[in-house]
Amino acid sequence: MAEHHALLARHHEGLLPPLEPHLPSYRDPSAVSAFLPGSVGQAALHRGSDVLSTRFPYPDPAAHEPHQPSVAYGRSAVSKTLRVLKDLSEQPEEEGQGTADLKKKNLKVLLECLVDHSSIGEAIMQGEDGDGLALLKSLLSDSEADVRRYTAEVINRYSTLLQGRKQICVSGCVEMLADLLQDPSSADVRIASGKALNHLVTAMDARDEICNHPEGPAVVVKVVRALLAISARDSEISTPSLIPILYECLSHLLVAEKATELALQEDLVPLLIHTLKRRMHKVASLKVLVSLCGHSQGKRAAIDNGGLQAICGMLTSQETVERQLSARATLLMCVDESGKHKAGILVPNLVQQLYSTDHDLYKNALLAIRSISESPSTRVLVMKALEDDPEMQARVHNDHRVHLAAFRYETGSPSTA
Repeated sequence: MAEHHALLARHHEGLLPPLEPHLPSYRDPSAVSAFLPGSVGQAALHRGSDVLSTRFPYPDPAAHEPHQPSVAYGRSAVSKTLRVLKDLSEQPEEEGQGTADLKKKNLKVLLECLVDHSSIGEAIMQGEDGDGLALLKSLLSDSEADVRRYTAEVINRYSTLLQGRKQICVSGCVEMLADLLQDPSSADVRIASGKALNHLVTAMDARDEICNHPEGPAVVVKVVRALLAISARDSEISTPSLIPILYECLSHLLVAEKATELALQEDLVPLLIHTLKRRMHKVASLKVLVSLCGHSQGKRAAIDNGGLQAICGMLTSQETVERQLSARATLLMCVDESGKHKAGILVPNLVQQLYSTDHDLYKNALLAIRSISESPSTRVLVMKALEDDPEMQARVHNDHRVHLAAFRYETGSPSTA
């Protein structure tokens, strides 16, 4: 028996050692696991020699780093990542690049977690006491550009829920996002902030909260100034892809009278008319024009700066949405007395829309022709443009007789009142 054990020990001594150190992270068969009968690191069913176990010991566990991003994407991933970000934000910025890298890694993990309403709602519930948005607000002023960018993207995810929008408006993050629209360090930060702000004001509740807030008008002014800055020629912060985003944002914000007055003071209308004449960002700029023309001062400013001439060609555009928006803006501007007298240039295109199969376009054109026909000179142009179609001319003439005061009180005509 002793000789048998001696031979067995000699046999095990002759086994070749592994080619690589024994590590617990191997996921496939290798030179280490090939010599073991079970899982890596587990003891074999028989034990012939301790030579290999002493020569290649199991490595000690690595030290735990609490600020590293979580790798377990479970229910605790959001809360754990928020706690880590709070600890990192409380550290002084003199700690070096390592702290900034950890903030970026944890913000990336947080963005990966916020993929549906349940995870976003969990993140919002974690900050119901105000700590969550206060943390994001402090990260928006971080010295690292990527940290500000990822934080703006996180706020964009928060704005998908009603509770998140309420916390964003109350916490003061809206003003911070408006300030980042002119961030001089990175175009990605400006674009991320613009997208977050635009996504926020798309919801009616957030738009009303911003417009009724004491700082709401200041937000509108910052957005308009950012638009003027990034659109300026040879601007250091020129960001062409941000221009349509800010136009969309302003189309939602310019529903309040105070916001419109402040936007008009910042010379928004000349830039808007110039953009329309150049046929750039047509849909977004037309939405802003429609919002401006919903106010008396806005429609007068648009008319004085050549708004009717700018949208004349868009009434015959190949895109349906462009024709609808331009017809709506035309109808709003023609309500003003000065617009009625200057709308003669639009008569041929408005008459063409009377033959449209789209009922909305037909009604917009009919109402616009009815409005501008209150001016005698423009009414003559309308009737002259319809000379080739007596049937349509008679239909428009009858519409005028029913609705226009100028026909109701003409002598010798039957009363239609």
